Amino acid sequence: MSGLLLVVLFVLLGIAAWIGRESAIQFALSRLHHDAEAILGGMDMTQREVVRSLPPIYTQPLSGHYYLVRFDDGARLPSRSLWDQDLAIPEQQPKTATYWLARGPRKQQLLIWQNSYEKDGRRFSIAIAEDVAPLLSAIQRFLWIGVIASLAAVLLMLLVQRLAIRRAFARLDAIRDDVRAVRKGLRSELEEDVPAEVLPMVVEFNQLLHAWGKHQERSRNALGNLAHALKGPLSMISRHGEKNGDPRLQDQARRMRQLIEQELKRARITGRAMVGKHFRPGEDLSDLMDTVTALHHAKPLRITRVVDAPDTLPFDQNDMLELLGNLLDNAAKWARREIRLRLSTNGELLLVLEDDGPGIEPGLREDLLARGKRLDENQPGHGLGLAIANDIARLYSGQIRLEQSADLGGLRVVVTLPLTPIH
Repeated sequence: MSGLLLVVLFVLLGIAAWIGRESAIQFALSRLHHDAEAILGGMDMTQREVVRSLPPIYTQPLSGHYYLVRFDDGARLPSRSLWDQDLAIPEQQPKTATYWLARGPRKQQLLIWQNSYEKDGRRFSIAIAEDVAPLLSAIQRFLWIGVIASLAAVLLMLLVQRLAIRRAFARLDAIRDDVRAVRKGLRSELEEDVPAEVLPMVVEFNQLLHAWGKHQERSRNALGNLAHALKGPLSMISRHGEKNGDPRLQDQARRMRQLIEQELKRARITGRAMVGKHFRPGEDLSDLMDTVTALHHAKPLRITRVVDAPDTLPFDQNDMLELLGNLLDNAAKWARREIRLRLSTNGELLLVLEDDGPGIEPGLREDLLARGKRLDENQPGHGLGLAIANDIARLYSGQIRLEQSADLGGLRVVVTLPLTPIH
């Protein structure tokens, strides 16, 4: 926009400069024409002299005002102001009045006007000149003043326009801050005290957030309802298998019940997550550890944690609660008494979880991360926990490694996730 204004400005200044220059030249030509008429009136063709007095400037040497009368026989009558100089004019007599710019004495810039005349039966031409350099210099100075003043006016106009736009859109900054707060999980919706022009967009965005939250809530409720609804039929299947002496039917019913219990645990673990909220290590880990301890209350578990990270991390709260919940639930299932958790950030998120359980043989660790793999069919669980955690880690371009804990002797799970800062 500013570039277009500058182009238009320079075009207008160019037109103004051309008009000013032509106007000045036409004004000077009118004077030269009048002086030529005075010379014609005072010309004595017998003596070939100007006998009528002319302005004194035509007698001052190199004054910048000159004339030259050239007769058809080649004789010339110059003004005294030409001194020993001459005017460069065509040899041929002009048929009509003409003018041009030429260099004169002392590098003067002369405007020369010439026309042919006839008096007392004799033909001659009068060329009259004036130094227009001061006039053109004044026009050039005027042009530069116009350029500077116009540039200053454009800059002032752009500044005023910028201030006006910023003032007009200042209330939109609050919307941007609200959107940023929603993205960070600090708010659940946008304030609707906004300009009328953007209110429909804000209302639609809030409705989208509400629909998203209700959808997640319905999904968790549906999962819980389905799990509870299946408990009755599974009990009947188990009793039928026990009555008919079918161990395979009993085993399948037991595995289905374990799957349902596991899904109910996941729902309880991630039930506190908010729509769009980011992971808060200190607060979320405390709640998660309380939930896992309550789920495994039959064991005398002691879960310790060390957190060296900012208050908020750029990961979805629901994803992180599911990842950590599955890892903690798996550790609590196999640990005897102690679980240690350490979370830190240094360009990436590093999570280390250790327990004092039996651990895992090195050759079986990769299989444990595959969906549906289990190491002990008699132990509760269906083997999806670590696979789900591994899927979430890959979603964030991270990875999970399974090792042996040097301090506790059990499994050591190391999770690394690239850390993207929150803007």
